Amino acid sequence: MMSKLTVIIPLMKQCQYLKECIESIVIQNVQIIDVLIVRDFVSEEVEAEIEGYAKQYSNKFPIKQIYLEDEHGLSALRNYALTQCKGEYVYFMEPEDTIEKGTLQALLDAVPNLPVPIVYSRLKPRHRLVSGYHEEYEEEVQLLYESDSRKLEKRPAMDQADANFGLPATAYMVELRDNLEDFTVLGCMFHRSFLKENDIYFSTEIELYPDAPFICKALINATSTQAVKEGAYIRRNGTFRYEVERNHNWKQRMHDYMTCYDQAYSYCISNTEMMVLVQETMCSRYVNTAIRLISKSKDEEFVHSIYELFAKQMKRVDKRVISCFSSMDRKHLKLLSEGRLDASIAYVKTYIKKKKREFFFKKKTYFIRTIAERLFGNLDVLDRYIVFESGRGQRYYGDPKYIYRYLQEQYPGEYKCIWVANNKELAQRIEGKRTIVKQFSLRYFYYILRAKYWIKDTRQPVWWYKDAQQVYISTWLGTPVQKQFLDKQAFIDGDAALRRGLKAQVEQWDAVISGNAYSTARLQSGLGVSRNQIIEIGNPRNDCLVGDKVTEEGKRLRQEMGLPLDKKTILYAPVWREEEETDIEGCYKMQLGLHRMKEQLGDEYIVLVRIHDYITGRMILDKALEGFVYDFSFYDDVQELMLVSDMMITDYSSMVFDYACLRRPIFFYFYDFEEYEQRRNHFYFDFSKLDALPGPYCKTTQEIIDYIKELSSMREEYQNQYDAFYQKYCSLAGHAAERLARKMLVEMHDLFAYEDEQKAVSH
Repeated sequence: MMSKLTVIIPLMKQCQYLKECIESIVIQNVQIIDVLIVRDFVSEEVEAEIEGYAKQYSNKFPIKQIYLEDEHGLSALRNYALTQCKGEYVYFMEPEDTIEKGTLQALLDAVPNLPVPIVYSRLKPRHRLVSGYHEEYEEEVQLLYESDSRKLEKRPAMDQADANFGLPATAYMVELRDNLEDFTVLGCMFHRSFLKENDIYFSTEIELYPDAPFICKALINATSTQAVKEGAYIRRNGTFRYEVERNHNWKQRMHDYMTCYDQAYSYCISNTEMMVLVQETMCSRYVNTAIRLISKSKDEEFVHSIYELFAKQMKRVDKRVISCFSSMDRKHLKLLSEGRLDASIAYVKTYIKKKKREFFFKKKTYFIRTIAERLFGNLDVLDRYIVFESGRGQRYYGDPKYIYRYLQEQYPGEYKCIWVANNKELAQRIEGKRTIVKQFSLRYFYYILRAKYWIKDTRQPVWWYKDAQQVYISTWLGTPVQKQFLDKQAFIDGDAALRRGLKAQVEQWDAVISGNAYSTARLQSGLGVSRNQIIEIGNPRNDCLVGDKVTEEGKRLRQEMGLPLDKKTILYAPVWREEEETDIEGCYKMQLGLHRMKEQLGDEYIVLVRIHDYITGRMILDKALEGFVYDFSFYDDVQELMLVSDMMITDYSSMVFDYACLRRPIFFYFYDFEEYEQRRNHFYFDFSKLDALPGPYCKTTQEIIDYIKELSSMREEYQNQYDAFYQKYCSLAGHAAERLARKMLVEMHDLFAYEDEQKAVSH
């Protein structure tokens, strides 16, 4: 029986992610498919690995491997696979990538009867979250089926060509791509007969960017296309270019790019709209990449070869395309189109100077920083000044807040405290005697250039280099669960500039706070922090979770929050998932059965919900849940939510390490545990080791309810596990802010010595 779909995976070398790729196809739970792995290298180990997958998943679908003698490259492997596959449709994958659950079914559901030449889904990168924390996004995930109207407005070439896209795919897959090399076949399902009838194959002349000519020819010949919104193709490295590009110098890349452009252009001659767009990508490549290379290169042969490559193509570029660029870019393109290479080269220096001047005055932050560095950069450091910053000036929470509170309560007036707060509402919530500055304002630059101490929970700006007398204290973000930076393969494989930036930042840290030995090891491996930079003192934010005043403070906060005092409180705090489900209107779909909980627990309990910052504001609660469920997703201070709660329901969240300091019941709601098993290697903490968890593991809401009803027996059952967890991760909880002050605040040393002496005398 012929399969409906063949998934083609070209393999040019051994790939450590192949298993994950295969497993992502397995969880599609589609049996009318087959997988064809084609390779051009000899390896008994790889051959045995693929045979193992074929046997393991033989009840799911057939997995076949074929071998192409000698190393032929990506295009040849794909072409060979096209001649050998049997499916009605074909779907290309790279061995390091995966696909979201339900993607293949959605693609096949789109073509139940009549064949469609091209059906495509979303494309999105897997590791935008390079550090494991929300503020470290390299860029937002862009979904190809969503039109970006603001971006379209910046493409006047579209209007000048009177573009009228009869094929939606042309707009979605070509128009929104910035670079020709980003035109990709990944995420697309092609009808095999359509490819064969139109002689659409990958060019073996192109090594680095083989997709663009293929996709252009396919779009030109396709009579219809379809897009599906369910599922997605997940690109591990966050870019649609291929790994082989790294092994080639810029001269080789440019030659390959031009070959790619030449072929793509030849296919688009009959379609004015697509031809204009392809030409625009080439011009953009020149002004955004080639000019920078030319201005930096001392190799005259390289410079002239690049000019000749682009000049040859510029002769046939539509004038309307050139007119859509800025005046400075346009002048360079005109010189190039006229073949005036020497004049173009001479204009480079003037061009770069103008660009820098333009950037300086347009970028307000850069302008203010430059002025501040000139005015304050050489002034003396102010000894008793401390700058505090949480969440990049957007929050008042975490370790910086509780270090500040400790100094305000115990040693008022000893230091001048400056808080970075980007809005008035946040500034009003910061109590005590403090100075408020807005991030990137002149006063902000003044204080970070002159204050002796800077206490911050994220990385400092890359451009900031501290004075030798200044002290930078990184509180970081608590006990890490997800892998960070240097422990993530995507970061290691990614842009070298990011790695250099991280190294330069970390080297300036005088101290990094660690809550336990586990965190210390992760800070060293994930951030590259040396052991002598780490102070293992506990997390100051958890000081409020231990001691005699915990119960009293919890009651005070309940009254302040307007919560009923006669009911017990359950805190539900799920971690954010990149694939978090939303309904058709984009609203967050709660996975916990709140109606069932109200029905069975509503007389004695209330629930506080704290969803992640990414989806805050996207949750709509049923009115029937009023008085039982309270949405505290906008509430900054998670520690205060912990204090008012009697127990917590969570999943793969690092909050468990903080909440355990209270020694209150914790329930782990692992409704998607099978999916977690697929991504275990992205976590430090192994949640599959259930005997290491300080509470029960539940897959349904009813299980949680049953445990809550038998709370005393649950406590007894998990007491030993809880004690072991507490001892390993929470034993330093309490007095962490004091330990930090004693260790790092130089001006306080004499005062602490005096206090210790007085205590010894009194005893």
